[in-house]
Amino acid sequence: MSTPSAPGLRDRRRRETAMEICTAALDLFEQKGVAGTTVDEIAARAGVSPRTFFRLAGTKEDAVFVDDDRFVEAIAGVGEPGDDIATLTAALRGVFARELERLDADPEARERFLRVRRLIGHEPALLGTAIRREVTSSDRFIPGIAERTGRPDLDVRTAAGLTGLEMRTTLDEWARRHDRGETHSLVDLHREIHRLLGRAADA
Repeated sequence: MSTPSAPGLRDRRRRETAMEICTAALDLFEQKGVAGTTVDEIAARAGVSPRTFFRLAGTKEDAVFVDDDRFVEAIAGVGEPGDDIATLTAALRGVFARELERLDADPEARERFLRVRRLIGHEPALLGTAIRREVTSSDRFIPGIAERTGRPDLDVRTAAGLTGLEMRTTLDEWARRHDRGETHSLVDLHREIHRLLGRAADA
């Protein structure tokens, strides 16, 4: 009777452990910097073995990006047969907007994202990891979207690149404004960035 629920329990525990690793990495990076922090220190603070750390996080830099998968998983199903590039762009933007709305409604995840974005602004190693992860994620979902829609890869990459830029700019500006003592809804800021980039593209 318990077999069907077992995978769900394992997945939940795996995510909980990944979150503990993420929190430990964030604490140490804020205290000592990325270069001054070791994998062993992160694992010890999270209460896991180095082997478990590498299995769930990969590298110490990757450890803080545990929440990024929420966006990749949401984007993976985007696209319908016959979608043109404008429709596809709107669909991707809509996915990002929904995920930002969920993030706004989750104080714990929101705070975690904010800490990561603030660290990225001061730690080149984390910026490099963020860029690498974005490219790798695109390579995972773009072929599937191109196949479903019947659009060339370049169309999908262009739509993903534009909406990804809007997303990155939103998160970076959110962190900058927070440092100035300003509080903003991520959804509203995302809309503002979309309008500004649209105006810049028309200039």
